[in-house]
Amino acid sequence: MIPIQLTIEGLYSYQKRQTIDFATLTEAGLFGIFGQVGSGKSSIFEAISFALYSETERLHSRDNRAYNMMNLKSNRSYIAFDFLHFENRKFRATREFKLNSKKFEDVTSSADFYEWKNENWQPLETTKADEIIGLSYANFKRTIIIPQGQFKEFLELGAKDRTVMMKEIFGL
Repeated sequence: MIPIQLTIEGLYSYQKRQTIDFATLTEAGLFGIFGQVGSGKSSIFEAISFALYSETERLHSRDNRAYNMMNLKSNRSYIAFDFLHFENRKFRATREFKLNSKKFEDVTSSADFYEWKNENWQPLETTKADEIIGLSYANFKRTIIIPQGQFKEFLELGAKDRTVMMKEIFGL
């Protein structure tokens, strides 16, 4: 999976719509995102994993994730993540969540996936990233976005887990 573009709005410290163009970064084939503590790096990674899998490393489903990810000054959050998958096909994953004006902690959400075909975004039936990317959330975290402090876990995977991961990643 190669990231192309990420658009986020109303998410953590990103109140206004921001678009991150990964094209220049990915031209080199491998890149990192660096910055000071609190600069929004983790928010970018969480936006990507939430757009794709509706999962994040910091917040679990029991934590009312969508509500807690929202910017305090926003009543709506939006994430759109465009990427190329292993066959060079272009996809977009979107997630949107809104506060209920009558019941503050009640958040409605929607998820949609699209494929770029004939110069248009065509909606897909599935909203499951593992069907598109070919990676489970666990292996996505291990190989694409390695959470802070967990690189050692990646290196120390047991033989069985490493075999399962390699089979999934490389279609062995």
